[in-house]
Amino acid sequence: MIRAGQIFVIGDSHVGLTEGSEKAIVAWVDRLVALQPRALYLNGDLFHYFIADSKFYTKSVENVFARFRELRDSGVAVHYVEGNRDFYLRGSFAEASVSDVAEEYVIKAGERTYLIEHGDLINDRDYPYRFFRFVSKNRLSKFALKFVPRSIAKKFVDGVEARLSQSNFKHKSRLPLEHMHRYAETRRDDGITDIVFGHFHEKVVMPGDPSVMILPPWFETGEAMVIDPSSGEFEWVVV
Repeated sequence: MIRAGQIFVIGDSHVGLTEGSEKAIVAWVDRLVALQPRALYLNGDLFHYFIADSKFYTKSVENVFARFRELRDSGVAVHYVEGNRDFYLRGSFAEASVSDVAEEYVIKAGERTYLIEHGDLINDRDYPYRFFRFVSKNRLSKFALKFVPRSIAKKFVDGVEARLSQSNFKHKSRLPLEHMHRYAETRRDDGITDIVFGHFHEKVVMPGDPSVMILPPWFETGEAMVIDPSSGEFEWVVV
């Protein structure tokens, strides 16, 4: 039995952009509401990929954010962590549909302090990815979107969606555990006791100081991490 007022964290829902792809996540939010949560944290990669610009707006995107607005307006905080497949969230309709958008969040629960972060930047030596991220997520590339015709944007959406629908979204054959532990050590002085990553699509719990956890991919398992704000304890739950 899940008590009211709990904190829910999910990651990597990878909702499709075609109409109807959003039904599972919308139904999940409907079930979540019945549990009377305090807050929901979306730990990155809400969609297969998501460009928060009106030219890339689809019915699936519309329905998902409409449901999150309803959830937020009912009194449940909805926090959106930017993932590697999330582009230009700040100042967009996406940000306007949730409580806030950030690259990380800190949750104080009981005697524990959780850090919620997507994790795509955890490997500080993955220079090609870091370069791609910089090029694709800077102000200049966002400005360039203004000059992309809507028809071309739609073809781009349809083409990428078709390719990604055949993907299993596996990122790494080997988890960068040494990078995770090294990063965890750098956050210890911030008072962090538990770090929660998404991104890697593999449920992991590694004890330590701080402990490191990886969320199971919601699109595969439907699991959420549920944190008790009073005790600080957590459990995995399928809603």
